[in-house]
Amino acid sequence: MAAQQPEPQSPTPNNRRKFVIIGLLLILTIAGLTYWLLGRGKVSTDDAQINGNLVPISPRVAGYVSGIAVSENQQVKAGQLLVQLDQRDLEAKALRAEADMASQRAQTTAAEAQLALTERTAPAGASQARAGVAAAESGVAAAQKQIAAAEAQVAAARAVLRAAQAEVRSAGAQAAKAAADAVRYRELYAKGAVAKQQLDAIEAANTSAQAALDAAGDRVNAAKAAEAQARTGIGQAKAGLTQARAQVARARAAQSGAETSPQQISISASQQKAAAARIAQSAADLRNAKLQLSYTTITAPVAGVVSQKSVEPGQYVQPGQLLMAIVPLKNVWIVANFKETQIGQMRPGQRADIDVDSYPGRAFSGRIQSIGAATQSKFSLLPPENATGNFVKVVQRVPVKIVFDRPIPRDVVLRPGQNVRATVRLGR
Repeated sequence: MAAQQPEPQSPTPNNRRKFVIIGLLLILTIAGLTYWLLGRGKVSTDDAQINGNLVPISPRVAGYVSGIAVSENQQVKAGQLLVQLDQRDLEAKALRAEADMASQRAQTTAAEAQLALTERTAPAGASQARAGVAAAESGVAAAQKQIAAAEAQVAAARAVLRAAQAEVRSAGAQAAKAAADAVRYRELYAKGAVAKQQLDAIEAANTSAQAALDAAGDRVNAAKAAEAQARTGIGQAKAGLTQARAQVARARAAQSGAETSPQQISISASQQKAAAARIAQSAADLRNAKLQLSYTTITAPVAGVVSQKSVEPGQYVQPGQLLMAIVPLKNVWIVANFKETQIGQMRPGQRADIDVDSYPGRAFSGRIQSIGAATQSKFSLLPPENATGNFVKVVQRVPVKIVFDRPIPRDVVLRPGQNVRATVRLGR
């Protein structure tokens, strides 16, 4: 009979437990080694979001909204009409500015004509005024000569009058003597003491003496008349001298005014420059009025999507009031807030892998463009003050800007604020 073989012993529960533990340790070791190999030289964070420009749309002038050309979440192009404000008030201001500019141009034309006229007439006026002064002064000299001639006539008349008066006195004495002789001879003739011939001679002498006296009296009267006439001539000559002197004064005043021609030309030139300056000011006012009028048409400064529309037709808006915002979705980037312990080896230009929560399983690539100059806490409303007795150290976050280095696919829309996970490859 053959000997029986011993049956193999089954593993005990303790041995099975050892095998399980060894297997788990081996799996964990392999997994840890794999994770270390794959994560070596990389840092990542899920504190990252899509960022982009949020372009606010605000009016630059106040007014009532007359029309709205877009709606919420509408795609718009750069330069597309968004909001139209009522233009009537600003159109009236522009028309007033145009009318004012036309008026200022007319005034400038008149000032230029006045300047040209002054430049032509002022020198001629000065020459004419000098000639007037010379003529007036010659009139004064002529009047003085007339006075001298009249005074000479008065002196001559006085001499004639004195001679005539002397002749009257002489003739009077002779007439008195002849009259007395005539009376005496008449008495003698009556007595027969003298002859008739002697009486007739005495009578004739008496008549002649009386006639001579009358003639001398006439010459006195004529001399007096001549003197009076000469005195009248003196008065007239003096009046003429006064008038001539007044004419000289007027001519000199006119000359003084005419000799200010350089000042007149300067004043006219200043007026012309002032009118030109007013034209420039009116032109500036007109440009400003047209510029204000153009502000009533609000257009999109960039292409994007309309968001936060808060304006309605008929609403009165003020400059700076937010009407809506435009988000250009084609210009986005990543802001990843890495821990301060992770950025020691980060440099601009390093590659980054981006996972967007909205598109799981799709990978995007980018690179670091810049690293923030301060931690996010420093830009908070109430920055932390660590100089206290109960200080607790908190790991800070530093913003890192990551840009896409490849065009974003057309079927992907990345919106600012979406969460992403950013992994930076250090040293690459």
